[in-house]
Amino acid sequence: MTDKQATARNVSAGIEFHGRKMDFGFEFEDLPRYWYGNDAFKSTLMNALSCLFLEGERLFIDAVRDNEHLVKDERLQKQVKNFIKQEAIHGHEHHMLSEYLDTLGYPATKVEAQERAVRLFLKKHVPAKDRLAITCAVEHFTAMLAHQMLTNNELTDEMDPRIREMWKWHAIEETEHKGVCFDVYEAAGGGYWKRVFHMATITMTFVMRLSTVQAYFLWKDKQLFKWSTWKSAFRFYWKTPALIPTIWKEYKDYYRRDFHPWEHDNRELLEGWEAEHDNYKAV
Repeated sequence: MTDKQATARNVSAGIEFHGRKMDFGFEFEDLPRYWYGNDAFKSTLMNALSCLFLEGERLFIDAVRDNEHLVKDERLQKQVKNFIKQEAIHGHEHHMLSEYLDTLGYPATKVEAQERAVRLFLKKHVPAKDRLAITCAVEHFTAMLAHQMLTNNELTDEMDPRIREMWKWHAIEETEHKGVCFDVYEAAGGGYWKRVFHMATITMTFVMRLSTVQAYFLWKDKQLFKWSTWKSAFRFYWKTPALIPTIWKEYKDYYRRDFHPWEHDNRELLEGWEAEHDNYKAV
């Protein structure tokens, strides 16, 4: 193990976190249809992403639980329990948004039902260690997006302030537990080739699924074939906030043999956020 690997693993082992029951003080029904800069592309992108989170996070919980018996380290066992708490609460909040999206004519809860069928299929037919490798891959995606949510003002400034606060809370907790699944995977004896194989396949399937759901939302709004929609997409991914070039290096790092999520040490974001927020209850 290199010094870099050892440092990242020590950081991961020392992270203490807990579930939070947040009170954002608003009803989803108060949100405008295009709550993200009055922009159809950006709003439907985040709405589609939210629809995938409920069952995605249940998939993560299943995968960690099915490998938990292989974890011997007590600190990691405690982190696993708090990881499960956080993911369960995330799913509840995103389901509430899905119910609101249903009232706008988007089939959000139907998307959740489709994702549930996929999750149950994977649980039945895919080995536990492979499901954990899939979880590690998606958790890396969420950690990259979370860091951008917390540091890139160009990504969040145009969001409705209320829902921006919800996304930033989610981003903080994704950052806190970004090393847990990876550490469980290593404790379970997961290897390099399985890990990177599932990252490659998840990159394709996740992007395709997210794009399909978003395209349907845009089609429902008669926005899919408008030039303004495609112009907004290009700007979002490549110009402002330039999401793809911004996360590209961090994405590629996952394919290194000596990779660990906490080699990107952004603990200062956790300390700053918690110091500013007292409107939650630890659970």
